[in-house]
Amino acid sequence: MKKILLTSGCSFTDKNFISDFHPDMDTNWPMWPELLAKKLDMDCINLGQSGAGNEYIYSSLLDTITRGEYNIGLVIPAWTQSQRKDWRNKQRWNNNSHYANKSIKTFGNNDMYAYVDKSLRYFYSLQQVCKSEKIPLMQFQMLHLFRGYTYDPIKGEQNLRIEEKKEILKHILESPYLNKIDDNFIGWPTDTSLGGFNFKHKVLKGYTKEALENNVSEIDSHPNAKGQEMIAEFLYEQL
Repeated sequence: MKKILLTSGCSFTDKNFISDFHPDMDTNWPMWPELLAKKLDMDCINLGQSGAGNEYIYSSLLDTITRGEYNIGLVIPAWTQSQRKDWRNKQRWNNNSHYANKSIKTFGNNDMYAYVDKSLRYFYSLQQVCKSEKIPLMQFQMLHLFRGYTYDPIKGEQNLRIEEKKEILKHILESPYLNKIDDNFIGWPTDTSLGGFNFKHKVLKGYTKEALENNVSEIDSHPNAKGQEMIAEFLYEQL
């Protein structure tokens, strides 16, 4: 029996992804977890859910690991923006990714620090659980951890909110978790200013003109079939 590649993430991972901009488009292409599982000769459990935040990603993986029903050979969370909100009603997870595109000032700095801190705890906690269970783990940041942004695909402009970003970067540098994360977190500590990266910018080329061939369209920056293959290949090379 093949081992299981267990993954979770947001819409960049969701095998049932439908473009909000092009709801009639056929987006039934293989996603990076399925592509990577094939390269590794594993079966795949892909728990990705469009709009999901890091609480869902962490919880979906932890719940599956804890149940002990599968022969898990590798766990890979594709972490998303920390300010997304998840909640669970009975057996169903719900989320609101609307918050992901708000600036830090929308929340207030203290709230934004709390969102980032919560994600850092998820990173470290999942790492320690996998160590305890003797399950191989590879982590990576799919989208920017904390920066809410507004992107104008016509003008090709992105509002970086530099001063806000500096405040949060300083907060991360002072976090007790900064040096507790292992080398199997690809791109840690997730921001180029700190010597790391997220996959949207490193692998998929961010929001540049070069990235358009990897995207669903000029107005939908989710990865298309080619983009999904690029993610899978990059991860495979790290393994």
